[in-house]
Amino acid sequence: MLNSPAPSRLRLGLRYWRLWSAASLSSLADGTLKIALPLLARAHTDAPVLIAGVGFAATLPWLLFSLPAGAIVDRADRRRVLIGANLARAVLLSVAAVAGVAGVGSIAVLYVVAFGAGVTETLYASAAQAIVPRLVERDRLDRANSLQQIADQAANQFAGPALGGLLAGLGVGVALGGPALVWVLAAGMLVTLPGVFRARVSAPGVQRKLAADIAAGLRYLAASRVLRSVSLCVAITNFAGAAAAAVFVVYAVGSGSALGLEPTGFGLLMTASAVGSVAGSGLITIATARLGLRTLLMINSGTQAVQILVPVLTHGLWAIGAAYALGGLGVALWNIGTVTLRQRLVPEALLGRVISTHRLISWGSLALGSLAGGVVAQTIGLAPLFWTATALTLTGMLALIPLTATLIDREVRAGPSR
Repeated sequence: MLNSPAPSRLRLGLRYWRLWSAASLSSLADGTLKIALPLLARAHTDAPVLIAGVGFAATLPWLLFSLPAGAIVDRADRRRVLIGANLARAVLLSVAAVAGVAGVGSIAVLYVVAFGAGVTETLYASAAQAIVPRLVERDRLDRANSLQQIADQAANQFAGPALGGLLAGLGVGVALGGPALVWVLAAGMLVTLPGVFRARVSAPGVQRKLAADIAAGLRYLAASRVLRSVSLCVAITNFAGAAAAAVFVVYAVGSGSALGLEPTGFGLLMTASAVGSVAGSGLITIATARLGLRTLLMINSGTQAVQILVPVLTHGLWAIGAAYALGGLGVALWNIGTVTLRQRLVPEALLGRVISTHRLISWGSLALGSLAGGVVAQTIGLAPLFWTATALTLTGMLALIPLTATLIDREVRAGPSR
């Protein structure tokens, strides 16, 4: 009779699964909007810099609000933060959908939608990661995060983009109203999640200033060589990836584009990364044990470079789809490995702030990359932009050189007690 893992080692609990279900719905809405917005912008203009403005507006909040968002997450009940963020996004999109149906929509409205959704995302993303250690034991974080990643990629990168392409073809009201409804459902599911999810603090009676809280998160990340290396690498690769992604719709959609896709076909092509991401999520435990975290992170830089460059080398959709699947695999290995690492390294009371500090560096670069991509594509063309982004992505590996296994083990052993 074959031995099987003890059920207690695999059981994550009903509360975790309720969070997982709500997060999956939220990811579906996010993935739908992510594809719908540039497609709706494409209907207003052919100018790469204006279309890239959508990506810039969506990610700019990480530069402006990520630090206070992390401090708020560490002060507030994290479940309530998740609920509030989802409802705020639903209201924003509902208003924009009505405006679009009434005929007063414009690309400026799309910028407002992208920016507003990005502001709420700074709160949601930090709270979504920070709440997990309260629901599962430390030795189950790998499993919990891999299941979250699988669901996120299936919804955000597979079902969401396909749905976004379909809804964008049906009109602005449906394209924006659909994600709004899904976010309402996600918020409703979180309302039923029992428990209090406010971070435990060492001195609960002490009144702290927001600036002091933010500074504590900055100091913690700055003091960790592991977290510094990870943040720098992802900042470089995200900048390059966002520069290419922000204008890829111009390269791919329309009769005069290089690929000549319709919106629905573009949405389906974007789902290819979900296939690789699900595979990477299933391989994370064995891959980490055999290859080590630094190798996994380098794999992500390499696979993203392939994803950016292949559409320049060939217009074959199967080859491009395979490149996107490979890119999705690398992203999954990166995300699960680094999320679990932060959860093990950082005290719970600081986790929201350290996550947001990392996001300021890594996701803030998405905003700058989107803006740079639009300007470069407008100036010298799409293909030169993709070649430049590929080279820059590969340089991100240099930031990982200090990330030795010995250093990682030492900081993990110190863990949240530091």
